[in-house]
Amino acid sequence: MNKRWEWNRRDFIVKPILWAGAASVLGGTDILLANPLNETATGPVLQRTLGKTGLTLPVVSMGVMNADVPGLLRRAYEVGIRHFDTAAVYQQGRNEEMVGRVIKEMGVRDKVTIATKQPSKGQTQDVAEAKKRFVEGVESSLQRLQMDHVDILYYHAVDSVEDARAEGPLEALQSLKKDGKTRFVGISTHKTQAVVNEAIRLNLFDVALVTLNYTMAHDEGILSTIERAAKSGIGIVAMKTQAGGTVRPDAKLPKMLPPVSQTALLKWVLNHEFVTTAIPGFSTYEHLEQDFSVARSLAYTNEEEKFLADKTFSAQAEFCQQCGECKEDCPKNADIPALMRSHMYAVQYRNTGMAREMLASVASGRGLDACDGCESCVVACRNSVQVGRKIAQLKWLARNHELSC
Repeated sequence: MNKRWEWNRRDFIVKPILWAGAASVLGGTDILLANPLNETATGPVLQRTLGKTGLTLPVVSMGVMNADVPGLLRRAYEVGIRHFDTAAVYQQGRNEEMVGRVIKEMGVRDKVTIATKQPSKGQTQDVAEAKKRFVEGVESSLQRLQMDHVDILYYHAVDSVEDARAEGPLEALQSLKKDGKTRFVGISTHKTQAVVNEAIRLNLFDVALVTLNYTMAHDEGILSTIERAAKSGIGIVAMKTQAGGTVRPDAKLPKMLPPVSQTALLKWVLNHEFVTTAIPGFSTYEHLEQDFSVARSLAYTNEEEKFLADKTFSAQAEFCQQCGECKEDCPKNADIPALMRSHMYAVQYRNTGMAREMLASVASGRGLDACDGCESCVVACRNSVQVGRKIAQLKWLARNHELSC
């Protein structure tokens, strides 16, 4: 196999462990970074109202998925973040436990907006049974969070119109809202256009968590759909705003994008006023500083304008937009969008746990096992993703037991 893309295993494993170890020391103390938060932008933190919920949130929130350092949440609150987004599946429930513990210790539950998510994939098609499992999952989340309710409860990872209208989860959401277990109900999706259109039609959701980043700047269909949802009263929260993080997926390119790229990309999303807030998934104090530095001003610096003017970024980012058009190319019917998300989690997020969970959710014969025996990949992305190379990287990780359960 061609090994030109294979990075050093020590780089992949040891470096994240080193920074995580250092961060855990910081997380257990009151010591913060030596460098203060970037205060070049002055004035109040920009806030927007989340659709018909009436919740007012800073434009930058925290996606907690990749974080495992309690001190990072405390620091996020100190700098002004008031919305924390987690899910039942993140770190096998430990993410919710950490969020709940930190919020309780700080005594700020009444000052923050907490969102969690419950998936429903792979569950029985029986409506009553699906509803029961969904409700039980949320009850477990509340126990881990040490809360009697959350502010936003998402029906999570809804990636088809059929899933969006599934009666079991929809009945569960309405029941949980009626019982006071959540103030508002939402839907999260990576298939933005189709699912959000269905959410508008259903008229049941208060909030939509959608993928939006600069690689979609040319897609008027997605942008107009999100804007239409916002105009209908659905509050819009944006994820994947920096197209998968600071690590470039192509080994031929520099491994890290410059810090200015992250603020430019986040500002691009937030300059769409139909977006209330973004939940970048920072996992270090440095990235917290970068992301929250835009919260007082969304005006581009000269350097940010120069970065966004360089049209090569969208191609180099190789961000999979989960359109699914590539699936028809695969003679073995592999779930290419799921494999591409697994690659993003494993390589760009450095979150092999999420990658394993994503791969485990794929039906037998449609995951990496479908790619066994293929010498080369014939799938062609309609945008700029090098599908074959990313699958080869996933295979390498699997062979080296980095994706073993």
